[in-house]
Amino acid sequence: MARPYRRRAVSSINRAYSTDPLDRIETIRGVNSDHTRWQLSQAAAIAAIEAGTDEFFVKTADRVVKLTVLTHGGQKYLKTEREKTHPDDLLTLLAG
Repeated sequence: MARPYRRRAVSSINRAYSTDPLDRIETIRGVNSDHTRWQLSQAAAIAAIEAGTDEFFVKTADRVVKLTVLTHGGQKYLKTEREKTHPDDLLTLLAG
């Protein structure tokens, strides 16, 4: 039996040290509706998105921005749905 579909708000990101602009996210974190905290590695978040069990988003002042998966050079990365080529938008959204 499949897990229920969950929408999770991302409230913070751990950055990985990397000069590659596509490889700057190590983990994402947030708080569930029952006030428990969750944390997933970028790889686990990608797997959950691709399996259809979870959807992740960031709330901005004017909208909700969904996270998606980008494949570049055979590697998978998290990005926002409004980005074209790299995850700097995601890092910028949570920096403010």
